[in-house]
Order: sequence, then C-alpha cells, then structure tokens
Amino acid sequence: MKKYLSIFSLFVLIISCSTKEKYKNLKEGVYAEIQTNKGDILLELYSKDVPMTVANFVSLADGSNTKVTDSFAGKPYYNGIRFHRVVPNFIIQVGDHTETSTGNPGYVFGDEFPKDSVGNLLYKHNDGGIVSMANGGPDGNGSQIFITHRPIPHLDGKHTVFGKTIVNSTQLKKIKKKFSDSLALSKAIDSARMAVINKIAQFDTIRNIKIIKIGAEAENFNASKVFNQEFAKFEKAKKEKLVEQSKLDEKRYAVYLEKKKAFLAKMNEDKATKTNSGLRILKLKSTKGTKVVENKKVTVDYTIYVADGQKIQSTFDKGGQNLVFQLNDKAKPMITGFKEGVLTLREGEKARFFIPYYLAFGEQKYGPFPAKADVVFEVEVLKVGK
Repeated sequence: MKKYLSIFSLFVLIISCSTKEKYKNLKEGVYAEIQTNKGDILLELYSKDVPMTVANFVSLADGSNTKVTDSFAGKPYYNGIRFHRVVPNFIIQVGDHTETSTGNPGYVFGDEFPKDSVGNLLYKHNDGGIVSMANGGPDGNGSQIFITHRPIPHLDGKHTVFGKTIVNSTQLKKIKKKFSDSLALSKAIDSARMAVINKIAQFDTIRNIKIIKIGAEAENFNASKVFNQEFAKFEKAKKEKLVEQSKLDEKRYAVYLEKKKAFLAKMNEDKATKTNSGLRILKLKSTKGTKVVENKKVTVDYTIYVADGQKIQSTFDKGGQNLVFQLNDKAKPMITGFKEGVLTLREGEKARFFIPYYLAFGEQKYGPFPAKADVVFEVEVLKVGK
C-alpha cells in the first residue's frame, strides 16, 4: 500500500511541476486556459484596462458570478458549452447555451473601449486570436465571446476586445529551440497560438476553463466583486444618461413644436379636411380621372416632410424616381395615413396629407423620423393601372 501511495505522490508531483513549468515565464496578470475537445487555448486577459469585461468572463468561467439566472448560479458557465457559430477565416463564437446567438446569462452590461493619451483605441481586432465580446448592439454584452481567425478592423469600437491568444512557456521553449531567426520565430509562435482555434468546428465543446493568476495584483483580482462594482457603475451611468437624454428630448421637442406650428401654417393645414382617423387632406388639384384602388398599380410623385419642415425625401431630388406601388401588396406595406389619403385620389390629382404620428411611423424613432413624428406627404397621382 505504501508503495502505491509513493507512486501516486510522485505522479501528483510530476503533474504539479509540469503545470508550473507551463506557466513559469508568463508575465504578471490574469490568464485563462480554455480546454476544448480539440486542445487548449491560452488567453492573456486585459484585466487592468477592461476590468468589467474580464471580471464578467472570469466570474462566469469559475462559477462565482452572482447575476446569472438561477439555473446557472454557482456553476462554471462555460463547461460543456459548444461553439455554436464558426465562420471560416472569420471567427469562432461560444457562450450561448441556446445556440441561437441571442442567449445571455440573465443580464447585459456595457462596452469598454479604453484609449491611449491621443484618443486611439488601446485594443483592436488587428490580428488572429483576438478575444472579443459578441453583442446585440451597444452595451449589449453578456456571455458570448468570439475569437478571430484574422484581423477584422470593422469590428473596432463596436465589440469590446478583452484578451488575446498566446503560447504557454513550454510551447515557447520548444519553439525557441527550433527557430533562431526572429521572423521565423514570430511565425512559429503565431502558428502555435492559433493551432487549436483553426481546428475548432461548429459544435466542438469547451470542457473546462482554468483561470491562472500570476503575481500579487492578479491574485487579488476578485472577479465576482470587481464585476459587481463595475456593473453598478455602468447601471448608474446608464440611468444618468437616460435622465440627460430625457432633458435633451424635452428641449428638442419644444423647438420641434415651434417649427411645426410655423410649417403647418405655411402648408395651409387649417384648410385641410379632417377624417375620422385624424388624417387631414388638402386637395391641391382635382380631376375626373381613374380612381385609386387597392388592387391596381399606382404611379406617383411625392415629397415627404417631418411636420417641423425637415424634408426627408422627394421624387424630385437628384436621381429620384416616380414611386410605383400597389396598396394590397403585403410585401411592401404603406403607412396607414398615406394609404387612407391616396385612396381618396384620382389619376392626375394632387393633394397634401397631414399625417399624425400614430398613422405614420409610430411612437419610436424610425430611420430619419424622430419618435412620435407627425409627417406631411405631398402627392400627385400620375397613373392608375398599367
């Protein structure tokens, strides 16, 4: 029995020494080793410059994150998860248990884009092996991450970079023995750190993520605590931004109302006929031409304004073309107010529609139209039918 214990102790010692050797020459900082079914990927994490993002990743990986939904509480979030999205020569993506690219851990948090003294981004998608947050838009980060196959500069400033793949000390030692030329050495290191990433295919699996902390500062990096602190700052800033935005919107709306009053007076809204829906129609030209109906093609010239006088679009603009449509075409629906108004017209007639926002683009901002934007359509029917 003593003999077996001695052998077991020796085995543990060998493993321990091997592990220490593996990370021996890493500089001080926080690292993560992603252990997959295709091999291990070692990441250097930028905990000093992007603390919230790194703390999020680390606390999810080690199961200490306190903001996850109950089903993930106390569990290493990434263990057993699959790479649900792999795009060759682009990225590998992981972190969504639903495998739909829409899943999150039960919360979202903000972007971090640290800059240098002259305002340039510290971290960019400028190489293969860059580790970054996948998101559904600004401040929409959760648990999904991706690693690049190559430089992807158009992602800079849109996705938070929080690490990069590196080689471990054992790998580096072997490579240095083989290559002395600096260029050849650099290529060999890049090849080694990208080896597993380039092997990952869709639905390959993360078995475990090991967090490595080198140095006293890294050892004191309490991911759960740091994330909660940074998340609280993010939530506070978000609320303050909403309050400030609300004040700005109030000022803009006051100016909008003044301009709207002047523009509608200029466009003779007071002479328009109001329908039951709230639409106002001012006939500018009358004919006895063919009536507009839902099941026939209609060709028109038009100009559309926001009700404060801002012109959005016109068929008379440079490069503009007549608008051809059919009102019962479900693939190209028209706004309710326009549809109601144009159904009152005949071929050759011209009118001005004063459309309230609820018959136009609604309460939310839509393209160039502000939230709750009343619009003015000036329309001339050129042809009804083919």
